[in-house]
Amino acid sequence: MGNKAISHVADVPAWFDLSNYSAAETFSAVEWATQLGLRSHIMWLLGRNNKTYIGDILSQFDGIKENPTTYIRPRELLSRDGDIQHASTIVQPMTCGLARAFGSDINTTLGLGNMDGLGLVDRHSVSRFYKDHDLEIDSLTPLVIDLNCSDVDIKNDFCSYLKHLREFTGNESKKTHITKSDLDKLHRYRLLPYIDLLIWSAIEKRRIYSHVLIDALYSDNTSINTRGEPFIAETLKPFYKKINGSFIRALRSYKHYD
Repeated sequence: MGNKAISHVADVPAWFDLSNYSAAETFSAVEWATQLGLRSHIMWLLGRNNKTYIGDILSQFDGIKENPTTYIRPRELLSRDGDIQHASTIVQPMTCGLARAFGSDINTTLGLGNMDGLGLVDRHSVSRFYKDHDLEIDSLTPLVIDLNCSDVDIKNDFCSYLKHLREFTGNESKKTHITKSDLDKLHRYRLLPYIDLLIWSAIEKRRIYSHVLIDALYSDNTSINTRGEPFIAETLKPFYKKINGSFIRALRSYKHYD
């Protein structure tokens, strides 16, 4: 891995070929959600800056490079033989992988070994830990439910906790609205190949200049070519920043009525 910037389209990696993304033209909203969700997960792992994730990152990205639009079974449809059967992306069981990620973030941030004590942090909520240390956790929050209590008490307590949690995190109750225009832009702006180049750039630690992105992604688009580099800064990047967890979840439930 090097740090030499990519200043010419000829230096874009050999695996990158726009023709491999042609299937995205007919993606449904759910297919967009699963493809973007996979890439969002890889970017999240890269953001952890943890060497233990490198193998997982490279393995998942190798699959993308081989076939960037291959069918991905939505996570909520995956078989969970012997596990909790709950097909929701809003309230869902915490996976061991996510619990491990939380633990890794705590250990790395506090500089702790596996056997070291947490000190005062031991009694801090995970939500407070991420807020105090300005770490990205999207909109997720872990909690523990005591099933020895009645459903009525659990639901009442959850409603109260949810109110306090939203006040504490500042994450308000709002619905991300997906429009037909958003779906059109995902394809027209070629978000999948753009994100894949961003992932490659982060892995290789090589900056890709905006004019190279124009040449690599939009050589056949006269209007974008005419506009040039400002399209990247003023249109593409702001739209890409919209594609967070809420956006992806809204894609999964998108309904368009003509």
